Amino acid sequence: MMIPTRGRWLVFSCLFLTAALAVSFSPPASQRVTILFFNDLHGHLEPFTVKQLDKPAEVGGIARIAALVKQIRAENEKIGAKTLVLVAGDILQGTPMSTVFMGEPDVLALNNIGVNAMTVGNHEFDFGLDNLLALRKAAKFPIISSNIVWKESGELVFEPSVAFEISDNVTLTVIGATTRELLTTTKPSNVERVDALNSVETVEKHYTPAIRKGPVILLSHSRAVTDSLIAAAAPGLAAVIGGHDQVLFNPYRTVGDVPVFQAFEKGKFLGRIDFMIDPASGKTTIASWGYIPITAELAKDPEVEGLVESYASRLDVKFKEVIGENKEFLDGERDRIRYEETNLGDWVTDIMREFTGADVALINAGGLRASIDRGPVTVESVFKAMPYENELLVVDLTGAELLAVLTRSVRSTREEEDGGFLHVSGIRFTIDGKVPRDIEVGGRPLDAAGTYKVAITDFMFSGGDGYGLFVGKSAVDTGLPLRELIVDSVRKSGVIDARTDGRIARAGG
Repeated sequence: MMIPTRGRWLVFSCLFLTAALAVSFSPPASQRVTILFFNDLHGHLEPFTVKQLDKPAEVGGIARIAALVKQIRAENEKIGAKTLVLVAGDILQGTPMSTVFMGEPDVLALNNIGVNAMTVGNHEFDFGLDNLLALRKAAKFPIISSNIVWKESGELVFEPSVAFEISDNVTLTVIGATTRELLTTTKPSNVERVDALNSVETVEKHYTPAIRKGPVILLSHSRAVTDSLIAAAAPGLAAVIGGHDQVLFNPYRTVGDVPVFQAFEKGKFLGRIDFMIDPASGKTTIASWGYIPITAELAKDPEVEGLVESYASRLDVKFKEVIGENKEFLDGERDRIRYEETNLGDWVTDIMREFTGADVALINAGGLRASIDRGPVTVESVFKAMPYENELLVVDLTGAELLAVLTRSVRSTREEEDGGFLHVSGIRFTIDGKVPRDIEVGGRPLDAAGTYKVAITDFMFSGGDGYGLFVGKSAVDTGLPLRELIVDSVRKSGVIDARTDGRIARAGG
């Protein structure tokens, strides 16, 4: 049947209107957002070697991370996906480059990468609060934390969060949180002007208004147990991206419906989460996730590689920097330091004990490899005396366990040159043959049933030099490399005047 012209026009108009309405009311496509992240870089801008399946393998390198980030960002731009790069704290402390230049190259490298936000780690304070504030000024990205406040005013030191527009009515918010351990894992003078509040409460405070605007991510430098408490208090979090534990959450953990990620340490992995976000409702789902190993096969970004190389070339010059004056020869000679008290051993352990507030500090003689001459002290001279990247920990020992440790320490002869011989602070004793006697801690006789806080290195904690007693014990890990602490102490004191005081004696002279 023929439809009259007027009728055909009406049918066509209705079809056009129906199609127009279908276009107008079809839901907009979900927005893809890629989150790239890493944590606990600890100054490892250059590649380094680790053992994998008992074979050496080169891993890490900020230039490789930079190239990978830029590649992913370019791929996302072609398909209209957004890319955010987040860093979960502790970019500082752990390598000569980071120590000598106090984080300057670290921040410049992150600037080049195009980092979008970083939360404050406890070791960001290790070179002093003023240095951290200078790094914040140099950073082209927000450094955030919702729980660090000025002691005097109670006001936040850093912005608590940063927001990113996903669509006209959806915002993705990243909230920062920092471990309260920062008050005890750096020198007291570094944090004397600030305080760290309960991050569960501070994150919840900022989460409540933010979740109304769209997805919320917690960028945390706290232990996983704290992150779990926060996730329980803020159950609508799209994800927790954590740090501080320096572990790889693979597969990621969950607290309720909240996924919790952490990408190990030192730039060994780049984490990736691909979210799909509904622009209308803000509902967020994980499309894919994973951790990309940073290996020698990856390309390096030439600009970032050039930046790192320029600081590496300057490092040799900075190693010659005079950081103090030494009044007495600090004795690290092998035949003495592995059998008897020396002023080098006393000096190092005194710094360990003072920094941690422990009752006792111990270091194995094998960790002290050279003497430091009278006169000007350079960074290089400290690194020669302490070439290993040993970190400082605090463990609890009973008096009986401390006796067992000292008994292990004194078992060898001078000729055996035992690297497990211990230098001590806070404790005095006499070696009678192969037996420690007349042991005093803090001027009082050792109490076999008492408990003492003991500062040691992670090498000893892992059972090194025959100290298996430490294996499996709980410990407070300061995360602070001991030699960096020594360099900082020399810089601040300006003068070393260390002498033995008879804390280790041998019966019969």
